[in-house]
Amino acid sequence: MDSLTIRETFLRFYEERGAKRYGSAPLIPNDPSLLLTIAGMVPFKPFFMGDAVPPSPRATSFQKCVRTNDIENVGRTTRHLSSFEMLGNFSFGDYFKREAIRWSYELSVAAYGLDPERIWVTIFEDDDESEQLWLEETDVPLERIQRVGVPEGSTRLDASDNFWSTGGAGPCGPCSELNYDRGPDWGEEGGPVVNGERYLEYYNLVFMQQEQDADGNVLGDLPARSVDTGLGLERMAVLLQDVPDVFGTDLFTPLIARAEELSGVRYGDDPERDVSLRVVAEHARTSALLIADGVLPSKEGRGYVLRRLLRRAVRHGQLLGMDLAGGAELLVPMLDTVLRTNLQMYPELTKQRELVTRIAGAEERDFAARLRAGLERVDRALDDVRARDGADFPGDVTFELHDTYGFPVDLTAEIAEEAGLSLDRDRFDALMDEQRERARAGAKKGGGGVPVETYREAAGSVGTTEFLGYEALGAEAELGAIVTPGGLTRSAQEGDEVEVVLARTPFYAEGGGQVGDRGELRTPTGRLEVVDTQEAIEGLIVHRARVVAGEVSQGQPVEAVVDADRRLATARSHSATHVLHATIKEVLGDHAQQAGSLVQPGRLRFDFPHFESVSRDRLQEVESTINDRVLHDPHVHTEVMALEDAKAAGAVANFGDKYGQVVRVVTIGGFSKELCGGTHVPSGATIGTIAIVREESIGSNTRRVEALTGMDAFRHLVHERLVAEEVARVVDAPIDQAVDKVRGLVDRLRGAEKALAKVRAGNLSQQALQLADEVVREDGLAVVVTRIDGVVGDDLRTLASEIRGRLATRGVVVLGSATDGKAQLICALTQDLVDAGIEARPILHPAAQVVGGGAGGRGDLAQAGGKQGDKLDEALQVAAQQARDAARGAA
Repeated sequence: MDSLTIRETFLRFYEERGAKRYGSAPLIPNDPSLLLTIAGMVPFKPFFMGDAVPPSPRATSFQKCVRTNDIENVGRTTRHLSSFEMLGNFSFGDYFKREAIRWSYELSVAAYGLDPERIWVTIFEDDDESEQLWLEETDVPLERIQRVGVPEGSTRLDASDNFWSTGGAGPCGPCSELNYDRGPDWGEEGGPVVNGERYLEYYNLVFMQQEQDADGNVLGDLPARSVDTGLGLERMAVLLQDVPDVFGTDLFTPLIARAEELSGVRYGDDPERDVSLRVVAEHARTSALLIADGVLPSKEGRGYVLRRLLRRAVRHGQLLGMDLAGGAELLVPMLDTVLRTNLQMYPELTKQRELVTRIAGAEERDFAARLRAGLERVDRALDDVRARDGADFPGDVTFELHDTYGFPVDLTAEIAEEAGLSLDRDRFDALMDEQRERARAGAKKGGGGVPVETYREAAGSVGTTEFLGYEALGAEAELGAIVTPGGLTRSAQEGDEVEVVLARTPFYAEGGGQVGDRGELRTPTGRLEVVDTQEAIEGLIVHRARVVAGEVSQGQPVEAVVDADRRLATARSHSATHVLHATIKEVLGDHAQQAGSLVQPGRLRFDFPHFESVSRDRLQEVESTINDRVLHDPHVHTEVMALEDAKAAGAVANFGDKYGQVVRVVTIGGFSKELCGGTHVPSGATIGTIAIVREESIGSNTRRVEALTGMDAFRHLVHERLVAEEVARVVDAPIDQAVDKVRGLVDRLRGAEKALAKVRAGNLSQQALQLADEVVREDGLAVVVTRIDGVVGDDLRTLASEIRGRLATRGVVVLGSATDGKAQLICALTQDLVDAGIEARPILHPAAQVVGGGAGGRGDLAQAGGKQGDKLDEALQVAAQQARDAARGAA
């Protein structure tokens, strides 16, 4: 049975039993707590947690998954995979153990045709109910049901392979696993608890029936019991296609064949090279799926996972003898094969072909160029370790490989392990921390250097700050605390710069890319100008302010007033950022997710992953679309809801951002829905004009767009129009013809410059001939020292080189020129003098000091400059004498 039929058989089996069918969700989960989709139940998490109501209490799905905990074992064994497909059936408070057990057995025997005499079952050690149901609902005898307990030394139930939990507080319950006996060729008998290779697990039934605390203590039964099952497509393909491992199934044989073709290495001939062929095939599949779902290579997060896979594949291509640095291709043809052979499995891959191959090609070219030099560095380090009988691969070299050659640390660890060494990870981590600290120290620091203990003291007296700024721009409060770098103080005088804490405030603290509010704090005795608002520690908002009048004291009543115009301009930019985000994903692809932003009054900055510069046409399409959307005045709706409800409603959550259990969801029109705690305009048209002013690269596969909004955008466009009108006036052409007129003028200017350069070169050549002919050699040495005002820069160097060429042997040329009171000197030597040990720089250095400068250059050519052009003649005399003395010394 082929893999596609295995999938369809499973889905149809559970559809016939009332389940709603679901296709695969993307590998980027709509869940900020997860890096990647790691299990079939991930898309259904809101239903299991009771945070959303499922359309149907029964579901069945196929789900592509990626797990990264054992990438280094992929290829080394035939069981480990970084990506796999999970087939699942789920019950959300509907059927439970009896039906799940009966149906899993029926599917195995009746639908898939597995031999019932070879099916073994494992259950949790005290799950008597499941044991009884297996005996009642199936033909599995008691002797083929094995209990699995908690490993010795552990007190947590979920430490057992047959007890599931989320890893923390939440639902939990026992598991029941189906295993298939592959026969005596696979080792000793005794069931799955004895030999997991022979008795291959293929189906896992999780019974969510209890609740546990964070320490793993079971608290009691859940009010609604659920079922979460997973059948591995790859493992079922191994059983039904009767092959030794997944690499012999129809999922991988085309990929292995393509890797053989590209490398010229035959699978099965050499165990070591078989490892590399498996790595290339498996990582190509995972990489293609990741890129197609919007993951791009980067230094962290899911992008790092992808980079690690791609670079590990490149390294194994090199181990197969492929000259990747010399132009051979591996990743592009491999990933293209993945796309071609998986179109039926994942039809969505079709539209991402260009993205997948371009990203893979760029990453391969980048790493292959550095791989050879990096591996040479590895070999030198290994030789050093072996010479001193060491056991650890140096952390310093690991850091160098990471920083200079782009080696993911896990790749270096794998290479070290292959050499029988452990990696000095502690030293590597320390060097990485030092690098991050240097980066932090080099960055601009905000705040007034207040110790965190002072903020905690303020929070202890005032409490957490209540933010009122969504509804109001002004509020009455009490001045709760005055914070300084020296600690808390009771009062502040005019001119003092302090941080003020209020128990309630309308001021927005910087967060989510949006800058903090500015405004005023007014008391009966003084006034403070707020220049910034920050969240100093979680829950504590501080107003960074300067007392501009009078005196303020702790405990006084305060009128807090936000700068309304600035807040509105900032809100325009924030709402515009959401519109831009949605539009960029539509134009460039779903991979262009927000990777960073800065929201300021009248301007915004938006970072996103993309593999190339955005063309002018694409950028114009984005700009046109966002302005058209704003012009139609889309409704801006803000709603507070549970996090899981928000995700179930399709709200975009940015990976890495921290969210509470209750979140704000900002919806703009029918095209944007994001989790966001920032401030926004009441309606789309309030944003006004949006003008994109820059698009640039800020790192590997990361782009940045900068834009202006509202009146700032309007003023920018007016300025550009005035500039265009002035250019048209200067070139005497209508504004729509000015560009062509300017191009024509530039072409004529370039032509004139080329003609002038040709004339100048001819003049210099003639001048060089004349100077060379006039020289008088002394003892065979020709020294040309002369002043030529009006000839500077490259022309002066060209002239010196021309004269040297005409002198041919034993010649020294020193030329000087003075322009605008500054002197320039050039010294050129014939090659025979250089071969005799004479260098141009020492000859020119004393002369450079005369004109108040220094000299630099290589052996046969040096240059110097100084601010004392009036001493040029004296400098030339010094250089002439220095040249003669040097030549005599060499003779």
